[in-house]
Amino acid sequence: MFLLKSVVILMVNEFEAEINRVMQAGLQAMQESMLMIEADTKLLCPVDTGTLKRSYTSDATISGDNIIGTVGTNVEYAPFVDWKQPHLTAAVDQNQESIKRKIESTLEQR
Repeated sequence: MFLLKSVVILMVNEFEAEINRVMQAGLQAMQESMLMIEADTKLLCPVDTGTLKRSYTSDATISGDNIIGTVGTNVEYAPFVDWKQPHLTAAVDQNQESIKRKIESTLEQR
């Protein structure tokens, strides 16, 4: 009976290790994707003083079973500028297919 428990525990540990490897690969893909959006947002951002353009940042984190990517700014007028001259929205739209391919490729490699 002890041998059976050892084998099951080993299988669970290997399964958890594989989940961690996939999550880390997914996190890397998300970080790269968010950096693409951040870069394109800055390229498309209208400039008056440059404050808004410089303020955009990106991040990717693991929260439970989810990988969450964000691109944003703390500048209060950013939503109004994006509404008038879409730059963050446009960057997300133009990168959707590239991000989809990047994530698919990451999952296929696992």
